[in-house]
Amino acid sequence: MAAFTVGALLPLLTILLVPADLRVWVTVAAVTAALALTGWLSARFGYGSARRAVLRNVVGGLLAMTVTHLVGQAVGTQV
Repeated sequence: MAAFTVGALLPLLTILLVPADLRVWVTVAAVTAALALTGWLSARFGYGSARRAVLRNVVGGLLAMTVTHLVGQAVGTQV
């Protein structure tokens, strides 16, 4: 549960601190950077391929964000 809370802090802070017109894009950029960092760290600690880990994290995370955004649009929510 602590990992989920810590992971949610970055997007929450960007949403709260960034002006509304830039909010979505800055959040996507910040989360993408965090995904790349966690992929690199996991490869470093696990003695694996950093390139594969970063790519897997970033692609999976962007896919999850895209699906979530599309579902939100489908049910009529607004950013």
